[in-house]
Amino acid sequence: MLYPSHQGAQDGRLAAPSHQHYGPGQKAATTSALNSFVTYAKAMQDLDKTKFPDEYAGHSELIRGLEPLLRAHGILDVMQIKSPEIAALLER
Repeated sequence: MLYPSHQGAQDGRLAAPSHQHYGPGQKAATTSALNSFVTYAKAMQDLDKTKFPDEYAGHSELIRGLEPLLRAHGILDVMQIKSPEIAALLER
């Protein structure tokens, strides 16, 4: 999509991506959600759900809670989750 307001649009060049479309705190929230997701996902990989069912369930719920934000910002569109158990938490 070309926006005539940026220099170069007239000759078909696309503008360099910018972060100006983010509202206050959105970029930080996205980064925080991604960091949290990776933290909980890595912790779940090392956690035996038969020995620590409460911790496993807690991490699962936290990951499910992050799903809307990760999806809204397109992170799940560009990231492939290797763990089938964790991927299943985020499937719709």
